[in-house]
Amino acid sequence: MAPLSQVFPFKTKEPAPGTSGLPCTARILVKKPFWLIQWILWLSACVLLANCSGPKLFPELPGPGVYHTVQKGQTLYRIAQAYGIDFKTLQRINGIDNPERLQIGTRLWVPGASRVVYIPPSDSKKIQVARKPKRTTKKYRKKHAVKSRLMWPVKGTLTSGFGKRGGRNHEGIDIGARKGTPIWAADDGKVVFSGWGPTGYGKMIIVQHTRQLTTLYAHNSKNLVRKNTTVRRGQTIARVGATGRATGPHLHFEVRNNAHPKDPLLFLSN
Repeated sequence: MAPLSQVFPFKTKEPAPGTSGLPCTARILVKKPFWLIQWILWLSACVLLANCSGPKLFPELPGPGVYHTVQKGQTLYRIAQAYGIDFKTLQRINGIDNPERLQIGTRLWVPGASRVVYIPPSDSKKIQVARKPKRTTKKYRKKHAVKSRLMWPVKGTLTSGFGKRGGRNHEGIDIGARKGTPIWAADDGKVVFSGWGPTGYGKMIIVQHTRQLTTLYAHNSKNLVRKNTTVRRGQTIARVGATGRATGPHLHFEVRNNAHPKDPLLFLSN
């Protein structure tokens, strides 16, 4: 190690012959200890800088994913469906306490997504709430059923429309509602299927209204009618659930004409 005289910026003198005092350097350190403190701090800083890998300026992202900016008319449930992610998972990752208070402009982290998915804005028709119709006479009901449109099958909020969704065809509409909410027959008809449906539909019911027109009710928690049962418009036929491939409780509702899927909003009453 180099002598102190080569480290500190002052000259040192050895004690005069015949004296018993300390060297000048030691006497200066005793009288001015801040030089020693400054030297120790300088050495400590050099050690820390040599071993430091540097601060992380940006937090690490939790794996691959994208940020989705919430637009007008979009709900957390609808966004989760569009990206094919579990509704509760998306809520937990983004720290959302109340999904009903999701604000426009909020940036949501969607894990596992490779690109931002376009979700078309909803219009006034997509937030209609269905109401159970009043009972009418048998004579009026028969005449009314021919001329009127279908009634809304459940009380809730439309969360996904008909058409392209995530690169695939969505052959019906999704209406979000609490688990156990009554599902009503959209019109008079006969149950032609009641059971576990194919390809992720879960518990499902199909009602034949005319030779051409049928309605489908999927993801039910419980089916209340059996095959070959005659049902009336507004009759409770099932309960809302999340069976099959579903991210949360809702009704998947389809309208088919000659087995071809049609947009249910064109048939539902205002």
